[in-house]
Amino acid sequence: MLVPVWFTKELFQNALRIFHQNSDIHVLDVSTKDAIPAGENYTSDLFRSTIKYRCSKSGRIEVISVIVKCANEEGGVKENLEKELNLFEKEAEMFGRTFPAMYDVLGSFYTLSSKCLLTSLVPHKIIILEDLTALGFNVLPRHIGFDLEHCFLVVEKLAQMHAASVIMYENDPSLVKLYSEGLYGNNPLTRDWVAAGYKGLIDACSRWPGFEKYGYKLQALGEQALDRGFRAQKRKLGGFNVLNHGDLWVNNMMFAYHPNGNLKDMRFIDFQMNIFTSPAIDLHYFIATSTKIQVKLDHIEIILDHYYAQLIANLAKMQYSLERVPSREQFKKDYNYRAFYGLMGAATVLAFVKAAEGRTDASFENIIKDESPEGFRYHAYNNERYRKHMEHLLPYYDSFGILD
Repeated sequence: MLVPVWFTKELFQNALRIFHQNSDIHVLDVSTKDAIPAGENYTSDLFRSTIKYRCSKSGRIEVISVIVKCANEEGGVKENLEKELNLFEKEAEMFGRTFPAMYDVLGSFYTLSSKCLLTSLVPHKIIILEDLTALGFNVLPRHIGFDLEHCFLVVEKLAQMHAASVIMYENDPSLVKLYSEGLYGNNPLTRDWVAAGYKGLIDACSRWPGFEKYGYKLQALGEQALDRGFRAQKRKLGGFNVLNHGDLWVNNMMFAYHPNGNLKDMRFIDFQMNIFTSPAIDLHYFIATSTKIQVKLDHIEIILDHYYAQLIANLAKMQYSLERVPSREQFKKDYNYRAFYGLMGAATVLAFVKAAEGRTDASFENIIKDESPEGFRYHAYNNERYRKHMEHLLPYYDSFGILD
């Protein structure tokens, strides 16, 4: 990607002055490069900038690394998706108002996300964040997926975020007004993408011996398949709702480790798809897109139990009345009711997750438009990694009766 010409010293100097509340900061030099390879991010342009600056009072020269997120301004599906779903407005709201309110509940330390230096929507949409890799955090290879230990840490943090959002919402309901729709907003662009995903999966099922029946079932549903998926994410009147991350796949979680290799901590990144609805949404999406095959086979119920126990523990610690929290049985019933959301994630995002690295044709445009045997859609739905996961997920979702 080309570095935008408006990435100036003045831009970063202003960000640092605001963040440190210090007008004596002067930026001496900025160098910028792509933050991630092609095919690893689909809704924004990401850059890593190294800033050398000096504080006049101390005279000391400092160097800081930041992640710069900006909206794609070159047109096409990527830009249209960002505008259709208000992605930057949502993430700016998350860092500007929502996270501060959550940290008022949790305590004034950052455990869920990176710190934010600057958000701005005009004249350009941009968010500048601390570079978590400089603090020892890294993304795991998306092909591999998470083992049970990593899954436990993810749902522990998720339960903390969800619980804090319950208290935050009760304190100020206006803080969730931008989060009525998530990744699967019911609009023509998203419908085209999901329909293409279902078509890719149906075609792939016809090539997998013994799995043709799932393709037939999905095809027989037609437009209903889209509508059931969109309906599964809706808030229920009087239901238990939390602020979901909304895009909880491998690349949106970063982990840190102790020197001996033991798991130490994690952070969520990318808050453009948040949706205020049932916590089952994050759980279905995470299980579909981010877990190892063995976890999908043996540990889904264990993960759900661990999440629920952590949610209850966090809400109790926050002195929230547990009489207003669904019982474990009610929680599982709601999870089952929303199973089509998990299938929708598996039929769309999981195909991106398991695609080969380095494919420069990895894009929403090519999923939607390119049906050729050499194209990205064919590769995404017919590679061995994707097939192995779907061999377990298709029977799992079918067991809920959602394909009938």
